[in-house]
Order: sequence, then structure tokens, then C-alpha cells
Amino acid sequence: MDERFRVGVHCSRGIGPHRGGRSKNEDNFLVATRGRARFMEGGIEREVRTEGGAGLMLVVADGMGGHDHGAMASGAAVQAMLRLFQRGRPRDTGATLTRFVRAAHTRLRDRAASAGATNMGTTLTVLWIIDNDAWWVHVGDSRLYHLRQGGLSQLSRDHIRAEFARRDGRPQPPRPRALSQNFMYGSRGLGDDDGIRIDEGVDTGHVRLQAHDRFLICSDGISGCLSHDRLADMLLPRGEVPPSEAAQVLARAAMESGSDDNVTALVLQVERLLALDDHAGWRLFEEPPTEPRLHRRRDRKG
Repeated sequence: MDERFRVGVHCSRGIGPHRGGRSKNEDNFLVATRGRARFMEGGIEREVRTEGGAGLMLVVADGMGGHDHGAMASGAAVQAMLRLFQRGRPRDTGATLTRFVRAAHTRLRDRAASAGATNMGTTLTVLWIIDNDAWWVHVGDSRLYHLRQGGLSQLSRDHIRAEFARRDGRPQPPRPRALSQNFMYGSRGLGDDDGIRIDEGVDTGHVRLQAHDRFLICSDGISGCLSHDRLADMLLPRGEVPPSEAAQVLARAAMESGSDDNVTALVLQVERLLALDDHAGWRLFEEPPTEPRLHRRRDRKG
């Protein structure tokens, strides 16, 4: 792992069928740095060597379509993003990321349809960090959060019927909380069922990093059972709780709060930034820690 970052991961089926949960984990994730990548394969976490790559890429994918199809969809999404990562540093990271997700959706959907798996789909939330910049893109109802100086912001918006109706100025539809689109599956009632909608600046974004930032990418098995304030409390780095422990705490809390879904949490902590030195190029430096503010920002997306 790049020494500038620490990443914690929890990805499991959750409480399991004996307690009314899922019998199989259809979630997947990716943590990719130069030379190494971690993800789920066949229900087991794997770590493989990689060639090329730039920066750090984090992905959460929550599969749908029932058992094998859901796991297959989330696995295909993760492997597609790993291929993008291995291409190396793009000229325009944000634009490249968005274009790739759109193209991969079409390619993988066509492949799934040819195999008769037209109900196969997955959420896809990607955070790609290069140098001191983070770019993200989002499809579905997994979530991306950003914690800075004690304030937690939800960066992504859930792709539910109510959200797209609000964007388009339409009346609220029946079942407003129902999921409207997934990666690979396409849209539901948004026009072109084969298509995927990614609104620039709403479903994509950029963050200039600061030392001690934390990010959370999670499936709705976690965000669906934990309030914004509880997520903020558990993400605050009290007593030097590392991201690895924070990810486990989030997963346990979600399961204890009634989650019967698969649970996935990636927690990223920015330890140090890169500073531009005229003589030595990029070098590492660490900003002095700041006292967390006591207030918490609500979702700035409204």
C-alpha cells in the first residue's frame, strides 16, 4: 500500500441465512495500488500482483440479479475497473474515468444479454486518487462519503426514482425509494432501458485532498441501517482508531442495527500529501493535525 494512505476493508455476506440474511455475498470491492490489487473472487478475498497503474483506486460494487448473477455482475465491474487502473496515469483523470464507466456499461451489458442474464446488474462507486487529487464516479445506491475536520459529507446521490424525478422537475413517482438504475442493468423507467445516466458534476466529482481526510465507500447494507450522524461518529479517528478497525466497526454496527444485506465498507485515511519541490519534484510532507470541529455538516447535496 502507498505509505501516504491507509485503507480498511470489510466485505461479507452479513448476518447469514441462519439469522435471516443472505446466503451468499454479492458485494465486491477493489483496492488497487501500483503492484498490488485486492478484491473478492469466488467468495474469497484475493490479492494479486499488477503491472502498471497510477495512484490508488477504490471501488465498491453491490451486485443484483440473484446469487450467481449478482456476484458475477459485481465481479465483472471490479475487474473492468482494474483494467482501467492498470493502463496507468491518464491525461484527464475525471473525463477518462467517466468515459470508461459508460463504455464498460455498454460492453458488459451486451455480454450479459447475450448470455441471457438481462437482470444482471450492480452498483458501482469508484474513487481514484492520483497525487493530491481524488476523482469519483457513481452509479446506483452504494455511497461515497468524505470526512474532513469532523464534518461528514455525502458526495454521491442514490439513484432512486425520487432523485431522478427531482433532477428532472417531475412529480414524485410511485415507490420513490425504489432503485432506478444499476451498472450493467441500465435504467428502469428513465427512458432507454439499455442506457445509463451519469450527470456530470452530480454523479461525478473531484476533491483536492488534505492530510487526515477520510473517505468511506459502502454498500447499502451499511448506509441503509446507520444514520448520517452515526456514520460520522464511527468514522472520526478517535484514539488513533485505524481505518481497518473503523471498517469492522461499521460492519458490526450495521448488522446489530438490523441489516440483513451483504455489508461492504472501504475506509480510506489520507496520511500525507505530496508537495511540489522545484528541485526534487514531488516529495512527501505531512500537515500538522488539526482539532476536529464539533459540528458535522449534513449532506451538502441536499
